[in-house]
Amino acid sequence: MGKEKEESESQYGFKNKEKAEETVKLLAEHDIQYQKLTVRGLLGRAKRVLQITKAEDKKANIQAAIKVFENWLEENPSASSSSKKNSESSKEDKEKPETVPGLGFKDEEAALNTLKILEGRDPNYQKLAVKGLIGNSKRVLQSTKNEEKIQSIKAGVKILDNFLEDFDRENRGAQNMAYLPVDIVTAFDKPKDKLVIEFIEIYDGKARGRYEHLRTLHPKSDDSKTWDIIRNKQLEKINKKIKENKSKLFNDNGSPTKEHLELIHWAYSPNADKLKTYVESGNEKSNTQKRKSTNDDGSVPEKKKK
Repeated sequence: MGKEKEESESQYGFKNKEKAEETVKLLAEHDIQYQKLTVRGLLGRAKRVLQITKAEDKKANIQAAIKVFENWLEENPSASSSSKKNSESSKEDKEKPETVPGLGFKDEEAALNTLKILEGRDPNYQKLAVKGLIGNSKRVLQSTKNEEKIQSIKAGVKILDNFLEDFDRENRGAQNMAYLPVDIVTAFDKPKDKLVIEFIEIYDGKARGRYEHLRTLHPKSDDSKTWDIIRNKQLEKINKKIKENKSKLFNDNGSPTKEHLELIHWAYSPNADKLKTYVESGNEKSNTQKRKSTNDDGSVPEKKKK
């Protein structure tokens, strides 16, 4: 009884057809990945509850809700696959980056919280996420009858629209620091700093070289910030230091300078094309050996002096 009461009072549910339809409408304000995960989860729970339900009227209600969810999945093929392809779908999902949680537009508070969550992330992703929410809001407004909800959504969307206007006016997209492929990052010697070592290991390992995964992955020592935010913060510091010191990015032989390597370890280079050409030429291997035979200041270690 307690579970049924909890289900009936939940924002999302499957106690009957009406509740399932309401659930699908509420989910429309979220991105498709979140919708997919939620609908699949509710569908699985509904089927388990159906197996232990005795009352015929309750069983009929749950079956009607299940039908709503199954129809939704059929109408959204990009969010689902047939039962025959469940195992393949599971593998594909593991390759897809998890969606940044908490993004929404249902009212001003949700919109402001969205911008707070996006703060510090890649500018291009910020714009993409906000435009996606605004697109979802238009579909939700078309199916919403409650005038109070309509006004709340419009207020939230207004905040997101203002963000996009400021974004374009200030040309924030130019601040985006595109990720270097992981094979470029790992082509050079490992850094000494523990934080950047962990970043490279995550980027090359758990993230499988896909920077999108870094939006939901955290360092071991701090789960308050994700790796994409930490990376951008570190790059800001290094770029500021390079600008103040007027440091070069490349040595005379074409190899990246020590300061440039700091950026590379965080998967960024202001001149990625030249860097890629250098790595593809194989010169980084000989340069690595040269660095190993010298101290950080370029001097020869004592044991090798004659």
